[in-house]
Amino acid sequence: MQLDELEEVLLTISYKEDDEKSSLDAFNTIYRAYSKLLSAIVKSNLKKMGIYNQQLYEATINNVFIKLYENPLSFEIPKNAKNDNCFKAWLSVVASNEIKKLIKEYYNKEKLLEVISDEPVIESEDINEELADSVNKKLMIDALNSLSERDKAIMFTLYNYYEEGRKTPTNVLNDLCKLHNTTKLNIRKIKERSEKKIIEFFAQHSQLKPLKNVK
Repeated sequence: MQLDELEEVLLTISYKEDDEKSSLDAFNTIYRAYSKLLSAIVKSNLKKMGIYNQQLYEATINNVFIKLYENPLSFEIPKNAKNDNCFKAWLSVVASNEIKKLIKEYYNKEKLLEVISDEPVIESEDINEELADSVNKKLMIDALNSLSERDKAIMFTLYNYYEEGRKTPTNVLNDLCKLHNTTKLNIRKIKERSEKKIIEFFAQHSQLKPLKNVK
């Protein structure tokens, strides 16, 4: 994309409150232009780290585009820039930081739990709180992986923004709707349906209950 076009598109996205349709059209232009590149960047980063996780891959792309839509002017075109390589490099940095954040929150726990799962089975009443919490998280990851790719990506994002006692931020729901071409009502239905499947998964595989952010 030419720099003048890129600058105009990012500026148009930033006017979402004044002209949502034009903002969304501009965002779609960015998405079409750079989604394949971002996909390659994320895959390359994960491969270098020795990680092969479709859920992490999709959540990273999802979150990078959400951040871009929410704050398009966080990227500034350098004065000496001649092409959009500067924007591509910026996307790479944002994606790398997002991967590190998600790994810190989820993947390290999963690796720990893979070791725990090799230990002898013990009765649920003898499981201490820390171990129960770890097993719970392992089962949650397995349960999420049993969902469809779209539902898994949506749930992963919802859980990423989960805070006990608070609703999902409106801007996150709006961005999910735009990214997946759906409605808030359908997002809620997907969440309800997925949480039901997660509860059923726990019932089949453990005596524990799902994490607090699943009803």
